[in-house]
Amino acid sequence: MGFSKFKKIIGDIVKLPIVSVVLDHSEEGHRLFRAFTRLHPRYLIFRQKTIGVALIKLNDFENSEAYTKSVNGKNSAAYFSRKATRAGYTFKSIDANVLTDAIFEINSSAGSRQGREMDDSYKKKLDYPVNENNLYFGVFKDNLLVSYLWVVKSGELAVLNRLLGHADYLNDGIMYFMVTSYVENELAQNGRTRFVMYDTFFGAGDGLKMFKTRCGFNPYRVKWKQS
Repeated sequence: MGFSKFKKIIGDIVKLPIVSVVLDHSEEGHRLFRAFTRLHPRYLIFRQKTIGVALIKLNDFENSEAYTKSVNGKNSAAYFSRKATRAGYTFKSIDANVLTDAIFEINSSAGSRQGREMDDSYKKKLDYPVNENNLYFGVFKDNLLVSYLWVVKSGELAVLNRLLGHADYLNDGIMYFMVTSYVENELAQNGRTRFVMYDTFFGAGDGLKMFKTRCGFNPYRVKWKQS
């Protein structure tokens, strides 16, 4: 990497707002803390998930309607979510272990995503952990699962761990519908969760960055803590 490019990266990092996010001491909390704070494999002066972390700060919104208004407009997350609703799609929590065949069908509906070949972990059926830290949601057309979301929660954080839709239905806005529905659901619960995370902006392709931005995610520098 040239000096000028490195200087620009540092400049962009310095401009990012800083937040502290507290994880709990559950098994998932320890796992997330270790994963997020280990050294980056390429940029060894940084920690893995501390720079450009894609977050929605739930405390910025008084209620779910305020969030929906913030992601409204032409070609917005709210616009595509309404498109999915009008087409008859619904959102609800699911038992992932009952729907392993449908989830595998979604995973197998495209050989690559965002220009990258699917990871091997998507090419086999999984046993999904069942506890208070792991939650699962689905988007349905009639009784057919067309998109699923695996959320891992710890302390103040909810991580969109896996978010995938069937390739045949993506043009109906199902992915925007999934994310906005989940965030609205979190706000309606008014629980301990203060941040929703969807990996990072750095390293994401332009299409994924646009998706995150439209859904209300912004890049932050994160100081990870455990209560």
